[in-house]
Amino acid sequence: MGPRCSFCGTTDGPFLDVEAGLRLLMCPSCQTARGHGTAPLLAAYDPGQPYLQWTCALCPQQVFWPRDLEAHTAQQHPGWTATFEIVRPYPRQVLRVVYRRVEGVG
Repeated sequence: MGPRCSFCGTTDGPFLDVEAGLRLLMCPSCQTARGHGTAPLLAAYDPGQPYLQWTCALCPQQVFWPRDLEAHTAQQHPGWTATFEIVRPYPRQVLRVVYRRVEGVG
């Protein structure tokens, strides 16, 4: 049996791990209903890896360049979009990939 939402019991992820004395998992629908939908779901970045530094937030797929996650998400995760963003330019550049649910799909 896989992970389930601690609020409604669905197995549809990805889940938000809510730490409040207990470990609770919250599905995207419950996050939206409880006002947690404002926090973005982000790709994982590991600067210690020489090549595959970026990991999809929805599966274990790893890529070299963060923009590759946009195409991966469109092909492998219907109902989701991934957007590559430059948060801060050089010299202290910060990159991120933000995942959002597509309304009316999935």
